[in-house]
Amino acid sequence: MVKSHSSPYVRCFWTGKMFLTNGQITDIHCTHISHDLVEIESPIGLQGSKKVKLELNAIHEGKQILIKTICLPSADILNEHDKHYIKMSFGTISAAERDFIDKFVKAHS
Repeated sequence: MVKSHSSPYVRCFWTGKMFLTNGQITDIHCTHISHDLVEIESPIGLQGSKKVKLELNAIHEGKQILIKTICLPSADILNEHDKHYIKMSFGTISAAERDFIDKFVKAHS
């Protein structure tokens, strides 16, 4: 039997950068995160990028790491603050980075 990772979505306030395929880079912050998904708020939209590189300055229980991942966007919604709310699934991410996220999610769910 394959273990399902239907981990909860939790609030997240990590900051970071989003790299688009057209070369643009912008500061972002994470709003929610789970084992498989991440939601961010960005001043710019996806601009046609089918994949984005995300770097998150992750912190949990005094430990800090820079999570570097390739994500697959599924939504880009302009919110009431004129920011883009972007929902993505993790494509390429290291086991250590995913483990860090899982510990964060478990502690905050």
